[in-house]
Amino acid sequence: MIETPAKDKQIGGGRDALDEKLIALLCQNARMTLTALAKAVALSRTAVQARIARLERDNIIVGYRAQLGEVHDERSVGAVLCIIFSQRPCAPVVAKFRHWPEIEAFYSVTGPIDAYVVVKVESTHALSALVHKLSAVPGIAAVNSAVII
Repeated sequence: MIETPAKDKQIGGGRDALDEKLIALLCQNARMTLTALAKAVALSRTAVQARIARLERDNIIVGYRAQLGEVHDERSVGAVLCIIFSQRPCAPVVAKFRHWPEIEAFYSVTGPIDAYVVVKVESTHALSALVHKLSAVPGIAAVNSAVII
């Protein structure tokens, strides 16, 4: 009986250790050049290009993207507002403020607090004004704020 060599995973369409290393490198930096990738995995530039083309063709790599860092604006204040409603159902009350431009996220929750609202404003004075404005909405019993540090 003659033994045939094991089928190469790369030729057969599966991923091998070199593919995994290329994927990991591209996840760290999708802008790596083919030359840098080839050097990192000790293959030729052409071999790396062929592997990446196969990974894209097989929908293993489906795209590349820019990952943005968080923009830190020294002039802005983030806060979490805790809201207690005095009216049920609360959906009509929420509709009155849900789309205010300062509101980044709204979470309806269970427990003693009815909702958490994440806001971003220009200053602590603006935060105070927003809390006052929100407290004046009919159907809101209480609003407490916690500044995000």
